[in-house]
Amino acid sequence: MCVSKETIDVFRQVRTTDVSDALDSMGMQQQYEMDIAMRPMWSGLHFAGIAHTAEYDVIDKPLPPMSYEEFEKNQYGGSNPLWREAGPWGAPDQVLVIDAKRTRAGILGSNNTLEGLTRGVVGYVIDGCCRDSYECILEKIPVFCTVRTFAHPMGRIGPVSSNEPIICAGVRVRPGDVIVGDDDGVIVVPQEEADEVARRALLIQAADRPVRRQLYEKLGLPLDHTV
Repeated sequence: MCVSKETIDVFRQVRTTDVSDALDSMGMQQQYEMDIAMRPMWSGLHFAGIAHTAEYDVIDKPLPPMSYEEFEKNQYGGSNPLWREAGPWGAPDQVLVIDAKRTRAGILGSNNTLEGLTRGVVGYVIDGCCRDSYECILEKIPVFCTVRTFAHPMGRIGPVSSNEPIICAGVRVRPGDVIVGDDDGVIVVPQEEADEVARRALLIQAADRPVRRQLYEKLGLPLDHTV
């Protein structure tokens, strides 16, 4: 099933609170809310897109001593590279969702996240580590993660699957589901329910804005895009 661009555009207008309330109204309370450990890399982050999933598992095979030249040659290349991705990813409107077993292996960093953005990726959600934190914040990379680290995943973790159903931060995520993230966290919308959830979330937001606008006016606050 394919979620329409129009529906994705709605999810980019609404808050995770609106989406959560919509799911509640449909009898799906707490089923699609990622663990509260899943946090944005920087404040003000908001995105919505289609899930591309990846899974990794612990391998615990520390690298043997080698020359720097050998390390540089084989880190990503050669016949048996020291690090392999779970599979090809990176497309417009895509959110990369990774189950990395919440280890200290830094699957995401400032390099591969920027590369993904050049392909149209709108966000990253990882139950595990992002490294190069300062650079990711400076570059406003749209990353959610449960852990931060300085460690490379080489010898620590390896690929299991790409674009298969996974469990990420306690929620089952399938390729094609909608992922919505903002300062309050990350929520998953099942693709077959996306149109109705989006419709209700927009109605919830529309009912909320006039009430808060009146309060803004009473308090003399300058109006912003949320009202």
